[in-house]
Amino acid sequence: MTAAAATLVSPNACPSCKGPVDVRSRHVAIAGATVRIYCSEACLRSPDGPATTPAAIEPAPPRRRWGWWLVGGIVLGTTSLAIAVRGGSDEPRETAADMARGFVAMATPVPVEPPPAPPPKPEPDPDAALLDELVHDAWIHPLAGPSRRMPINHNGAFGAERPGERPPECVSGHCGVDLGNSWGEPVHAVHDGVVDWVNRGPNDEHGGVFVKIAHRGGTLYSWYFHLAAVPRSIQPGVKVTAGQVIGLLGDTGVARSGPHLHFSLTVKPSKTAHERYIDPEPLIAIWPLWIANENASHGRLTTAVAPGLPVREPDRPRPKPEEVPAPPDAAPEAP
Repeated sequence: MTAAAATLVSPNACPSCKGPVDVRSRHVAIAGATVRIYCSEACLRSPDGPATTPAAIEPAPPRRRWGWWLVGGIVLGTTSLAIAVRGGSDEPRETAADMARGFVAMATPVPVEPPPAPPPKPEPDPDAALLDELVHDAWIHPLAGPSRRMPINHNGAFGAERPGERPPECVSGHCGVDLGNSWGEPVHAVHDGVVDWVNRGPNDEHGGVFVKIAHRGGTLYSWYFHLAAVPRSIQPGVKVTAGQVIGLLGDTGVARSGPHLHFSLTVKPSKTAHERYIDPEPLIAIWPLWIANENASHGRLTTAVAPGLPVREPDRPRPKPEEVPAPPDAAPEAP
């Protein structure tokens, strides 16, 4: 309290009549810092009473604290019961730190794992993409119609067994397909291009007389081996068109079989890339056929002929024994 705290004057005697007074009397007067207790209302209002108006002080009603005691008792009893139950258990008691860590764990959001990345797409097969492109381009079968010529047996198909060292892409050695058996039949350029190489010599060890034509700016080549003759107009650098006669089917460079055309395709994506062979059989199975006119100087294309079946197709009918020619010799490699 401060220096101006209230002072109780004569708490045992009435300041007016000097009679006894009860400290619990309601008749109280406060003047400044002085508190006077009177015995009655008359003494409080007598001339000897206080000069100020008395202040009737009503005793404050007692606070009802029983509700808080009841709540406290319930909490204390529950806590004691829990401690008693856990006290008989062998499990370790959970401390306040453990509880705090539990609340933090519940409040911390659980990280969501991102979805797994999709598997990488396989690299496209360049040969498959090229074949698909050639299917939709203006290419023709090297031998004219009206029938479509395909390899007669496995020995004439791409990759058939051949002796000697051959390029690895040729599987067992045969780097092309063997077509036809009519000596002197015209052989046609399969696509527009430029003559890249002509061999008119005997060349018995490397496919006999042959012509090589460059297509698509020298990224793709067609080869025609075992020719009987090549027109004088077919010279390196000369442009040719699809269907133009570039030679006659023959047997030059053939040692153990009849006349036939050995047809090959090679790809060279760039000037520094390695030139390699691809299987032409899926293409000649669907390429349109050239139908020549009577004097074979002109002709037309037809797509009316049904596609051929590659020799390795399981549904392809086997030829009769008399239709199977003698096995052709080893197909020549491109020099």
